[in-house]
Amino acid sequence: MNYKFILLIPVFEILSFILLGDFLGFWVVVSLIFLTGLIGLFLIRSKLDLRQIEKLVSEPNEWLFQKIAGFLLIIPGFVTDLLGIIMLLKPLRGYVWNNFIFKKGFHKDNGARKNKDDNIIEADYRDLDDK
Repeated sequence: MNYKFILLIPVFEILSFILLGDFLGFWVVVSLIFLTGLIGLFLIRSKLDLRQIEKLVSEPNEWLFQKIAGFLLIIPGFVTDLLGIIMLLKPLRGYVWNNFIFKKGFHKDNGARKNKDDNIIEADYRDLDDK
């Protein structure tokens, strides 16, 4: 998997601040960052009652994606906010998951994720403490 994109996220964040700040104005950009941070805090906050526990047991992926989206929305920046919104929207999440995650060398095999390049190495085990 190519992790070079992670190193470019701060560059994209700075560029998006500059471009959107120039287009929308400084105070609008700052208020949008605070607003998305508050939405992220709201998503991370865990007040579990019986109904939410039943939903968590039936759909654990939804809960996990909601928490990841909350963390992404807390991080100041528009690129991470966009990634957080993608994590919240089920159709976009499925599209990204199927077209980018599984195309990068992973495939579906009865619900398990395995790398296509797994090599099996056979070896003999011998306990060196037994003499």
